[in-house]
Amino acid sequence: MIADQTNNKSRQAELFTKEILPQVSRTFDLAIKFLPEKLGRPVGLAYLLCRIADTFEDSAVMDPLSRQEMLHKYSDLLKVPGSYDLSLMSELQDSFDIKGVSPDSQAETSSFPDHLPSVRLVENMDLVLTAADSMPIDFRNHIYPRVQEMSEGMARYTTLASGKQSEIHFLKDEADWDNYCYFVAGTVGHMLTDIFSDYVGFSDTTRERLHPLGRSFGLGLQKVNVLKDAVIDTSRGVCFLPRTFIDQYGITFGHKSLTGLKGDLRGLVLKVVEICRCHFQDSIEYIKLIPIKYLGLRMFLIVPVMLAAATLRLITDYPQKLLDNGDLKLTRNDVWKLVRKSALCKYSNRMLDYSFGKILPSNLPAK
Repeated sequence: MIADQTNNKSRQAELFTKEILPQVSRTFDLAIKFLPEKLGRPVGLAYLLCRIADTFEDSAVMDPLSRQEMLHKYSDLLKVPGSYDLSLMSELQDSFDIKGVSPDSQAETSSFPDHLPSVRLVENMDLVLTAADSMPIDFRNHIYPRVQEMSEGMARYTTLASGKQSEIHFLKDEADWDNYCYFVAGTVGHMLTDIFSDYVGFSDTTRERLHPLGRSFGLGLQKVNVLKDAVIDTSRGVCFLPRTFIDQYGITFGHKSLTGLKGDLRGLVLKVVEICRCHFQDSIEYIKLIPIKYLGLRMFLIVPVMLAAATLRLITDYPQKLLDNGDLKLTRNDVWKLVRKSALCKYSNRMLDYSFGKILPSNLPAK
């Protein structure tokens, strides 16, 4: 009977994790399909574990202190994989019960629908952990500590906007920005580097070379997201750009909005482009270290770099549309064009350099 229950839970876990992944991120689900089967499942489960932490961090229903508390508790839950505090897990799973939230508060969360796929993921955390616990121990050893590091780091920043409600709160400076982006995405760069290094059989020397590049890879992708989501974030009183940049370019805002923005917006965007281009060069070097014969792995890495670079180019060309639309996205047709271009780049490092340079040239034309 116990064996039957265990097998049934495992089947439920497999079905749920396969179903929820494309719902919480179509882009990541697209990229993960390129990985070989041995890597696809653990990387997908690692993403879901990270997305649980991200759901707590981004919640528009929870107040900052509650988000911080949940992130610490999630980290605590993962300390002993396979032997979980069931009462703590239950508390985390029930933390997004928004029945008691007032209609006005719910209306304010429209930019982040807490009751949709990401929260469903949290509510079924037990199934995600059941699936993750079935992975070989080497994968678990690489994944769980990094998810804990991410959760603890995110918890440091949840109270960023806990001061005066009439203000927009920023990160302090570029070092603070790097620190924040490290916890959100640099940790993932380290996690994936260890997983990929084991799979390819890299030497310790190559692994040591890959780790700082993988960290930078993650920071670059996250910094594009920060810029892309700036309008949405400011609506809830926070902006994950450095205050020093805001002051440098004389940016001033309307009440919790970029609608009344004044200052050198294009200068700010070009500053972020300059920084991200350096990160992307590290990303390209990272990909070049993956032998050509690992085509699926290279494709998995090339696609997000190309998409991020194209998104950055779009924001650079049309910064005002970022303000008008709140979230400037590539069209579905643009995404598929970039995927096809990435498919050519996986065979050649020279083509990779060329294609990236065409998307985000070193000297962008003035608009």
